[in-house]
Amino acid sequence: MQEQETVKGLDVSRAFFFEWGLPALERQFPALVARIAAGRLLGSDVLGADDAISRDHDWGPQFWLFLTDADYEQVGNELSERLNAVAPNPWQGHRLAGAGDKAVVVTSIPMFMKGLVGLDASPETPRDWIPSAAQTPLALPRESNLYFLRHGTVFQDPLGELSAWRKSMHFYPRDIRLRRLAEETFRVWQHGEYNFLQRMTRRRDPLAIQVCLGEFTTGVMRLWLLLSGDYTPYWKWLAFEFRKLPEATQVEPLLVQLAAMPGIEVQSALVREICRIAHERVLLSGLVTGKGISPHAQYLLPLLNDYQELTEQIEEDFWKP
Repeated sequence: MQEQETVKGLDVSRAFFFEWGLPALERQFPALVARIAAGRLLGSDVLGADDAISRDHDWGPQFWLFLTDADYEQVGNELSERLNAVAPNPWQGHRLAGAGDKAVVVTSIPMFMKGLVGLDASPETPRDWIPSAAQTPLALPRESNLYFLRHGTVFQDPLGELSAWRKSMHFYPRDIRLRRLAEETFRVWQHGEYNFLQRMTRRRDPLAIQVCLGEFTTGVMRLWLLLSGDYTPYWKWLAFEFRKLPEATQVEPLLVQLAAMPGIEVQSALVREICRIAHERVLLSGLVTGKGISPHAQYLLPLLNDYQELTEQIEEDFWKP
């Protein structure tokens, strides 16, 4: 049982593709083998975060095939039907369960990207990052999807189309990165230096404190990932990925202690120290100077000053928060 729990889904998926999937493609669709990309770009196993709890859906002997639009239109449905009809389940002791139970997911690369990030083509300029269905010019693709796209695993990509998409969206352009850093810096300031230290400590509403500290902790972890030059995954895997950062070692124990709800005095000291470290981290990025902070201003605290400096550097008006 212990050995079973240590097996990682990505290893199973990779072996399933190369030992069963690729030979099946070579037998049934030989002309397509040199045109099909394959891999895993979604799921906890992509991050190495899967465990025994993760095995209720899309875990194990499963892989995705990514076709060009033309190939998908011609053989996409047939490819899916024929491979899934003969796909073994279980395979080498591992069973695929939940979420459709398709061992082989077949899609076109443009269709997959449209569903994932809402774009019709890989972005070349900052404006190209706006999803085509967006109702506001400030809309961006869901950042968690960008995180999985960047950290997913491609088993093969002979034409390079999938890899080209991933390269074009490896990270935000400068203005968008500044905007996202400003947003999370503001979140940490608003729920830490400002609302928690100046308001929550006086009102002492336990439910409001929990909400405030949850937003504060979320902002800190997102800020650290963005400063490292990465996207941020959705909330369930945010802490898991945050802990991978070498820079997280200083602040992670403080966040864990804060999550234990040790009482308002200890919480205040922790929030104050975490905000100090966060301000130092932003300064170390070289993106702000830290100058012009007035110790007498009620709200112009270091992180709010950082937010203002970051925002002022954004050149495209429509990217300003």
